[in-house]
Amino acid sequence: MSGAGAWARRYWALMRNAWLVDFQYRAAIALWLLWGMMEPAIALGIWWGVAGTGDVAGYGRADFARYFFAVMLVNQLTIAWDSWYLDRWIRNGELNFRLARPLNPVHEALADNLAYKARSAGFLIVLWLVVAAVWPPVRLPFDPARWALTAVAVALAAGMRFFISYATGLTAFWTTRATAIMELHAGLSLFLAGRIAPLALLPPAVAGVAGVLWFSSMLAFPVNLLTGAVQSTEALLRGFAGQVVWLAFWFAAYRLAWSRGLRKYGAVGG
Repeated sequence: MSGAGAWARRYWALMRNAWLVDFQYRAAIALWLLWGMMEPAIALGIWWGVAGTGDVAGYGRADFARYFFAVMLVNQLTIAWDSWYLDRWIRNGELNFRLARPLNPVHEALADNLAYKARSAGFLIVLWLVVAAVWPPVRLPFDPARWALTAVAVALAAGMRFFISYATGLTAFWTTRATAIMELHAGLSLFLAGRIAPLALLPPAVAGVAGVLWFSSMLAFPVNLLTGAVQSTEALLRGFAGQVVWLAFWFAAYRLAWSRGLRKYGAVGG
């Protein structure tokens, strides 16, 4: 069997196991998905009221509707939660038996991540199609090329957010509250990633910080690409370049934290 075929079989087995585990917690998964939909829905309601019959910095009600429905979809397709698992694995010794396996634990986490996205993506796409059928503001123009570019941007953003979460979780090798770091990151991303407002509506200094750091690359760029806000080739290339650079940065951060952390790891249990 080829190397690629062997890895495909391993990931299929890991994803199948993740689906079976999630099935035992289907109510919790449904609530988690519902909460992921509520945040952009609440933000849309606020900006819908602010816009009224006019617009806000060029955003009318229809623009806000498309933007926050895109946020709802892209956020669920790129979300990562591995820092919370890693924090527990390392502190409670649950990492021990995973280290005895022939696979790096990162593959289990990645397969679990992919399994969740494969399940939730279909539901959200169907939801968007149903809403678009009865509510014109959320409809997108038929543009397969843009959708293909968006798929690439979403994949890069998902990889980036995965390694951000994983690398942050690995700080549990040195601290007792790795999750606090991730919670701080999540709070900053509310503003800097465009979760509660388009970056164009933020003060210039705040938007500038978001553009320099990785926050816009992990959510705002794929959202703006999907909704058509990214028009020029220069903006497109700059957005993809930023995603590639930050993905490489966070992958390197994960590798460094993993190699250094294992040297000092010692725990019982699991």
